[in-house]
Amino acid sequence: MFTDECAICRLSRARNVYVWAKENPHYYEEIEYNTPHVMMWAALNALRVIEPYFFDGPLNHTSYLNMLQQWFIPKIDELGIREKVWFQQDGAPVHYALTVRDYLNDTFSDKRIGRGSVTSLAPMKWPE
Repeated sequence: MFTDECAICRLSRARNVYVWAKENPHYYEEIEYNTPHVMMWAALNALRVIEPYFFDGPLNHTSYLNMLQQWFIPKIDELGIREKVWFQQDGAPVHYALTVRDYLNDTFSDKRIGRGSVTSLAPMKWPE
């Protein structure tokens, strides 16, 4: 089960930051700084997509752990698939807070793929 989160931004032109390209110093692109957004998280595997979860507030290790404990794990238990899936996540910092790692190691045992070496970071690391 691969998981990821993303920010869904509302665009406006109230404030802009200009980024100049190193290859062409005459080119610039306008991007907004700190736009209003909502954080969404979803999980999928070859057989299904778990519907998105929308965070109420900022995404940090506490809100991520709460989502796992209160929403995601009960959802996959309800579907009867926890024992059948490997849990895979990318290298986002919130995934590697000690409380999150400990919870995921206890919940998925050796069926978890993440960054780092084969230690408490993740039982199985991403292939190189």
